[in-house]
Amino acid sequence: MFTKILVPADGSDNSYRALEAALVLSEKLGSNISVVNVMEQVPITHIESEKLLSELLEAYKKENQEILSKCSEIARQKGITIKTVLLQGNPAPVILDYSKKENFDLVIMGSRGMGKFKELIIGSVSSKIVHHSPCAIMIIR
Repeated sequence: MFTKILVPADGSDNSYRALEAALVLSEKLGSNISVVNVMEQVPITHIESEKLLSELLEAYKKENQEILSKCSEIARQKGITIKTVLLQGNPAPVILDYSKKENFDLVIMGSRGMGKFKELIIGSVSSKIVHHSPCAIMIIR
């Protein structure tokens, strides 16, 4: 039934709980899990130094890759191998496009993440995915 599970991870506690739920399902159903992290666009209009900009972007990329590494380690400790993918752009449309392109059966994600304006629009990414996803969704609190 759920052979391909997508877990968007942004480093929030809820995203790690979503991964844990996916791992439990994978153990029971033999599902393949892909974890995706979406690097949001960094506002760079006020950074004039090319070197500083390059350093900031590299640090941001490293931070996002560390989230994926932590997810891989969590899965490895349970004896499960997962696929990790780092993407760029606006999280909701990027996740939706990726889930459609790769034909996922289920998206498991946290109800609240760590987006740039989380106090103002908490849950907006998960809300957009719930309303526009072509597959089943499980929201973890």
